[in-house]
Amino acid sequence: MKRLTTFFCGMIAGAALLFGALKYHVIRANDGLHLVPKLDAKLGATYVDIRNFTVADWASHPDLAAAMINDDQRELVEGAASDALQQGLDRLLNPNPSP
Repeated sequence: MKRLTTFFCGMIAGAALLFGALKYHVIRANDGLHLVPKLDAKLGATYVDIRNFTVADWASHPDLAAAMINDDQRELVEGAASDALQQGLDRLLNPNPSP
């Protein structure tokens, strides 16, 4: 009987995790983790680390950007884009940094 109870508890935990993965993006930003509701129930882009995102990365994740803007997390999108721009300018202006 104990094995059957463990099996059902595992099924319930797995179903809860799958439901969460279908409904939310887990975003890793410079200021910590954020839960952002997904616009479409898909398993793609469940966990995304945006700390080093470039403009090209945002272009390849339009659904993530739309979900973040829809959830009033616009500052995360703008902050990551401005950080990428700043890093690009730093590399352009100082190609060989001295140690």
